[in-house]
Amino acid sequence: MEQAALKAKSYLEMGGFSRSGLVDQLLYEGFSQAQAEHGADSVGL
Repeated sequence: MEQAALKAKSYLEMGGFSRSGLVDQLLYEGFSQAQAEHGADSVGL
């Protein structure tokens, strides 16, 4: 899940994402739902 958190952080640095937008992007990248949600949680979304 750490990879999802790192990827989420890099996406937020690139531009504004809503929580659902970030989760959707992480899912598209191949992360599981749980990993994507953890990534969003880890960056405060």
